[in-house]
Amino acid sequence: SLGNLTACVWLSLQNSMILSAAIFITLLGLLGYLHFVKIDQETLLIIDSLGIQMTSSYASGKESTTFIEMGKVKDVVINEAIYMQKVIYYLCILLKDPVEPHEISQVVPVFQSAKPRLDCLIEVYRSCQEVLAHQKATPASP
Repeated sequence: SLGNLTACVWLSLQNSMILSAAIFITLLGLLGYLHFVKIDQETLLIIDSLGIQMTSSYASGKESTTFIEMGKVKDVVINEAIYMQKVIYYLCILLKDPVEPHEISQVVPVFQSAKPRLDCLIEVYRSCQEVLAHQKATPASP
């Protein structure tokens, strides 16, 4: 009888350890998701003579920033794609090829997490085009 009781206590202790480990792993996964995956806010800042800054703010408070120099920017466009039987629109920054300036070396999508509606993308696109047009009209200083 004492052996059965010891086996039951051991089995109960083992089960609670497994449950505690599962809860701990789940919490770790949730924290990892909030810190590395779940984006709360995305911003795009375009400064005439400097460049374009894209910032992603994660749910954990972490921020990730990418900066593209204006000299590397060829254009900003709204692109479309077919995804899950529907057409989606997204804003892209086209980067110049360093060897062939008339060619495109890279396409950088913007607002990948937020997925704003087309009318919002058009507003952002127009603002970007105003800055880019001003940049092209201003002669480059030597």
